[in-house]
Amino acid sequence: MIKNIYFDLDGTLIDSAPSIIEGLRITLTKYGYDIPDYGTLRKCVGPPFTYSFPNYLGIKDEDFKDAVATYRHYYDAENGCLNVDLFEGVEELLAALVKRGYCLFVCTSKPEPTAKKILEYLGVAKYFTEICGATLDAKINTKEQVIDLCFRRAPWHLKDETILIGDTKFDVDGAEAAGIDCIGVSWGFGSREEMLEHGALEVFDYPGEVLDYIESN
Repeated sequence: MIKNIYFDLDGTLIDSAPSIIEGLRITLTKYGYDIPDYGTLRKCVGPPFTYSFPNYLGIKDEDFKDAVATYRHYYDAENGCLNVDLFEGVEELLAALVKRGYCLFVCTSKPEPTAKKILEYLGVAKYFTEICGATLDAKINTKEQVIDLCFRRAPWHLKDETILIGDTKFDVDGAEAAGIDCIGVSWGFGSREEMLEHGALEVFDYPGEVLDYIESN
C-alpha cells in the first residue's frame, strides 16, 4: 500500500524549461561555448549538472565550477528560477492526495534552497511535509542520494510504502538504486519509452490518472 509519495520537481510539478534554458544560454555565451539546439538544451532540464554540463553541453572540467556559479547567479541571485509555472492539474492532485492522508515529499536534484523558493513562490510548499534537494557543495546531488536524504529525514517511511513520481529515466534509475518503485509522467521533459525501458511501473498523461493509480495501490 502506498503511503508516501516523493515528487520530482522539474518536469513533474513545474515547467521550468524557460528559466533553465535561458540560464544555460547565458552561461554558454559567457564561456565561449556554442549554444546547441533547443532539443539538447531541453535535455538539461532535470539531470544534475555533473551529468548534463559535460554530456549535453560539452563544458570542460576546467570550466565546470565557474559555469555552475554563473548559472546559479542568474537562476538564484537574479531570481531567474521564478520564471516557472505549475503544470495544469498538479495543484489539484497535491490537494487531493493530502486530503486523503498521503505524506508528500519533494525529491529534486535542484539545490534545496532554490526548490523551496520556487514552491513557496507558487503557493504549493504547504502540501509537502519535506522539500529535499541537492546541496550546493554537490555532496548530495543524484536522485538516489536525494531519495536517501528523504528517508533519513523520515526514518519511519518504509520503502515498500513509498513511490517516486518523475518525468525522466534519471528518476526511474535513482528510484531503483534507492530501492523504491517509480511511476512516470509524460508531460515533462523525458521520454515515455525510456522511462518504461528503465523500469517505470507506469507512465501517465494526466494528473488525474496519477491519483487513480495511487488510490488503487
